[in-house]
Amino acid sequence: MRALIDTRWAQLSGSVARDGLRLFTAPRRSAATALVLAAMAGPAFGQGLAAGPGANEIRIGNTAPYTGPASAYGVIAKGIAAYLDKVNAEGGINGRKVNMITYDDAYEPTKTMAMTRKLVEEDNVLLTLGTIGTNTNAAIQPYLNSKKVPQLFALSGAAAWDQPQEFPWTIGFLPTYTAEAQIFAQYLLENHPRSRIAVLYQEDGMGKEYLKGLKDGLGGKIAIVAEAPYKVNDTTIDPQMAKLKASGADVLIEFTTPKFAVMAIKRSAELGWRPLQFAASISNSYSAVIQPAGPQNAEGLLSAAYRLEGEDAAAAGEAVFREWSAFMQRYLPSVSKTNGQAVLGYLVGKLTVEVLKNCGDDLSRENIMRQARLLKGIQLPMMVQGIQINTSPSDHAPIEQMRMMRFTNGQWQHFGPVRSGVDAGAVSESFKTIFKYGTATKRDLANQLNANTVSLMTGSFGSTYAQVGADLASVLDNGTALRILPVMGRGSVQAVSDILLLRGVDAGIVRKDTLSYLDRKDFAKDIRNQFVYVAKMFNEEMHVLAPKTITSMRDLDGKTVVVDLPDSSTFVTAINVFDRLGIRPHLIYQEPRLAVDMLRKGEVDAIVAIEGKPLQWLNQIQDRNLHLVPVEYAKPLQEEYLPSKLSSADYPNLVADGGSVETIAAEAVLASYNWAPNSDRYRRLSLLVDTMFDKVAQLQRPPFHPKWKEMAPRATVSGWTRFKAAQEWLDRNMPLPAGSAVSAASGAAPPPAPVAAPAAALAPQDRDPLYREFLEWRAGRAKAGASR
Repeated sequence: MRALIDTRWAQLSGSVARDGLRLFTAPRRSAATALVLAAMAGPAFGQGLAAGPGANEIRIGNTAPYTGPASAYGVIAKGIAAYLDKVNAEGGINGRKVNMITYDDAYEPTKTMAMTRKLVEEDNVLLTLGTIGTNTNAAIQPYLNSKKVPQLFALSGAAAWDQPQEFPWTIGFLPTYTAEAQIFAQYLLENHPRSRIAVLYQEDGMGKEYLKGLKDGLGGKIAIVAEAPYKVNDTTIDPQMAKLKASGADVLIEFTTPKFAVMAIKRSAELGWRPLQFAASISNSYSAVIQPAGPQNAEGLLSAAYRLEGEDAAAAGEAVFREWSAFMQRYLPSVSKTNGQAVLGYLVGKLTVEVLKNCGDDLSRENIMRQARLLKGIQLPMMVQGIQINTSPSDHAPIEQMRMMRFTNGQWQHFGPVRSGVDAGAVSESFKTIFKYGTATKRDLANQLNANTVSLMTGSFGSTYAQVGADLASVLDNGTALRILPVMGRGSVQAVSDILLLRGVDAGIVRKDTLSYLDRKDFAKDIRNQFVYVAKMFNEEMHVLAPKTITSMRDLDGKTVVVDLPDSSTFVTAINVFDRLGIRPHLIYQEPRLAVDMLRKGEVDAIVAIEGKPLQWLNQIQDRNLHLVPVEYAKPLQEEYLPSKLSSADYPNLVADGGSVETIAAEAVLASYNWAPNSDRYRRLSLLVDTMFDKVAQLQRPPFHPKWKEMAPRATVSGWTRFKAAQEWLDRNMPLPAGSAVSAASGAAPPPAPVAAPAAALAPQDRDPLYREFLEWRAGRAKAGASR
């Protein structure tokens, strides 16, 4: 039985053909509905929707703008219903037929709320699905979450659908407006860095999120010379287009719904204004936008896509395109295959069926949400190749990638790489703080601290950083002459932020690759002049714990990987390594030691931890199905990392007796703000430097952390400046021999002849002649002092 439309329109009697669906008059009901669409095979539909779902029925609710300013989106709901018709015709889901009840909300939030309340309280739907629009979804989100009714695959790119802590019963579908706008910004920064941008946007939550994402992505590097908002009920945008043209912009970005995209494309052509033009993905449909605007007017139009066009047989592949075409011909014949909104409905229908199938016989609302949160590495037909759907209990944004495309010679053509609109670094609050840091920021901490107290930002409890900080306090404290205050932190990213901004922090332990990441991403203006290092401290090894089915880092492509919290040093190193290796996993932000049960249950595929070996929590694992994945010292990693090994002595439960696992190591450095030499803060840091360098030999003996043995005072951090007092101490006490150079990896002067073992395999005192000389000098000075 084809999908039915049930209507109370008084002027209709009997049945009328419309959009390939059948319209029927209905008995009088209390709700003033405009349309009710059911995707259900079976005779019971016309007998009253208020009855509870039957044992062989899955009842789903939906609202959509079949009328009103966004009526072009009504095709999406028709597409979902048509796909569920197909599923029902093929036997349903786990023996049950799907009944999709949909009402026309005309894109008005008040109507959406009224219709959704009816769906839940009168029609007894199990879940709501694919509600279209930002304000419409926002209107029903609190209600559905209070009722614990799944709000699946909200069709809007607002970030609000990815707030699992506040709204655990809501999950999105589309790439966020922010992510898409940032992809536009990436493209412009790479290809048109000197452009002048004008923006037309809808004056609501959708348009404002798009605009914010664009500005965040541009970071002020390209000027937005004009902005023109419009209201959803405007009948013309001629004044806005005149303003944008007058700005002298050579780029026009349209964050609009289809109706206004058509207006903008046509008006631009009428004005003789031919800027480089971008259309939002929600308005790049050929049939709904390009065709009515005139293909000749849209020539060269740019957009981004996660889904394919309905006529793109080459990109879809023969089998996928044949299946899509057969579906459209049989179940939605009145809608053109070129209508991208039909493709979206098809995709939502497919993903919904995936979730419901995974529920098995447990169709409780709780299990439906559980399965919706556990989508991993799904690639749906009619999506751009390489884009995957992933969710988790902490991630309700299924699609985060898109690919640029250009309208050329009458069709859309994809080009360039699959781009992520979600910069992994952007989830870090510390990065955001550093980004806002300006040279005009000053500190006034003179009266906050005692004269000779130095605050040192370390790491979380039990970390290598925290233990090293404690060692420094134990060895260097000398009454009122010097006191070290180790401060518990959350890792390298926060340490950088704290060194720059937090009152009372003088120095901190950070990763070399964190500094490189900050510089490469341009998070902090002029950071190279404001941030200095004291010394290279030690190496931290990369640990990748996974089932034995994961045999290499490449196997993590598309998998779900825990990378610690967004402010941690593990987080930065992990995303940096994955980026350099071209691996795109789905990241989960959780402390590694707390994620072991998730790994055992199969909720995640791997855990990454970068800390000085051996890790206590890792040594407690005795699971034969888990192992340490080797990390090859590949060429892309050699610029920032060192080769290392994890041995059976380090992890007897995870590495075979006498064996080892190849990995890489990141270098940790002691760093500080670049205080002026005549300042009091500079004086205090000089106290720390003089005392620490003088007592390295003591710190390298038990019971202090074994990582102290890796400290190489002369080692340099390429591209960064050493703290002036530290360099002066080294020049006085560990001068380089004439004509020698310092190795960036070890701080060693090159030996006059080849050595038997590679430098990376030797202890620091063996690979660093200067360091041996320093130890001998220290011993000699101590002996001389004793004789006096």
